[in-house]
Amino acid sequence: MNISTNTDTHINPFDSSLQYTKDYKDGIKEKSEFVLAFIESIVNGLSGEQKTLIDRCTNNIYEEYQLHNFSEEYEPDFKKFYDELLKQPEKEAQNLALIIERYVVGGMDIFAQKTNIEIKNRFITFDISELPPSIQTTGYLVVLDHIVNRLHRNKALGKHTWIFIDEFHILLANKFSSEYIAKIYKTGRKENAIPTIITQNIADVIKNEDGCKILSNSEFAMILKQKPLDLPPICKIFDISDEEARYVTDSPSRTRYYCLWRG
Repeated sequence: MNISTNTDTHINPFDSSLQYTKDYKDGIKEKSEFVLAFIESIVNGLSGEQKTLIDRCTNNIYEEYQLHNFSEEYEPDFKKFYDELLKQPEKEAQNLALIIERYVVGGMDIFAQKTNIEIKNRFITFDISELPPSIQTTGYLVVLDHIVNRLHRNKALGKHTWIFIDEFHILLANKFSSEYIAKIYKTGRKENAIPTIITQNIADVIKNEDGCKILSNSEFAMILKQKPLDLPPICKIFDISDEEARYVTDSPSRTRYYCLWRG
């Protein structure tokens, strides 16, 4: 499934799985955290006032959704969030609405549409490579949240879900997105998920606190040929000895990968 500004494939970032969540308050909190990450990936820096407004508006539109028994008519989306933001009396709300306007009713409204995909296959690939660089992190977050919603549904059906996240370093671009993916990685097992991250930019990962946490919590790692400067922190995270590290240095006479399994 290609997600780009040139296709008719859309995912509503405000989709939720609250119907499948036993604790509604926890579900709302989780969704509010995602909306913060989603808006922050667009705005690139949120003030304390903006965070409060985003949290308030998110709660308002989902409470209305719940009060109407999760009716499709009241299903939250970016336009409903935008309209709710305009209703707020604070001047900061009007400023924030102006910043996100082009993503709601302007030329970059790809995430302001209703979800029009139906996942039925056992193997699905989401391709965001054609998204403009300025919203690639946003696209990644929207796809991952869509997958999280699917996790809740699959768990209710007694199914396990394997998630492969390629170009993982992109998600470390801002604080909210890195924290969001770290949470998925940490709590995904409770939802019968098996998350797997893939990246060529290991230097960007080991410089990030959440990236290091994810690497250290991984039970299995396949480490391909590494640059000498990147190798020491990798060895520290995975507790690899100097002798073992020789398998991933640039030596033509040795195998250039190393597998680590933590049982």
